[in-house]
Amino acid sequence: MTTAAARLAALAAWLDKSSAQRLSPLGDRVLVGRFAEILPWDFDEAPTSDFDEHALPLFVPFEQCDGVKLPDVADLAAPPSQQRAFFRLNHLLFKLEDAALDLPWRGHAPDDKLPLCAVIGLNDPETPISDAVDAAGAGAVDLDAVPLLAVPLWALSPKERGEIEARLPFLP
Repeated sequence: MTTAAARLAALAAWLDKSSAQRLSPLGDRVLVGRFAEILPWDFDEAPTSDFDEHALPLFVPFEQCDGVKLPDVADLAAPPSQQRAFFRLNHLLFKLEDAALDLPWRGHAPDDKLPLCAVIGLNDPETPISDAVDAAGAGAVDLDAVPLLAVPLWALSPKERGEIEARLPFLP
């Protein structure tokens, strides 16, 4: 398993934890949808656009997923009990930026700190992801060391899209 695959596995575990069912204060089970879904993808192809506007697919090159335990079926439906995709993506970017800083005084629970990952935005569902990677200047990312996440932005509102695009590409 490469360093990138190990980091991707840590991200997948964090996503599983963030998507786990919880108990309400009254003891009822609260159904929680997927925070985000890692999708192994051929970056020479255009991304799928067959997902709910509030789902958060994270496209990752096939080769980086080797050895990573992912769900058998991707859940790209509207996630119950999760915020809008914009807020989840914003939170994910914050956690990745925080991980890149790696400040020793930050008190993280061991399972709450995310691994280093690079993130690029996808603006056009018809464009191959590799073209978006090149346009973002992320072609030099070492795919053996750092997972490369490609995130679709076209379903976000113009305001949300502008806020996220100002933070992308994220290349630690």
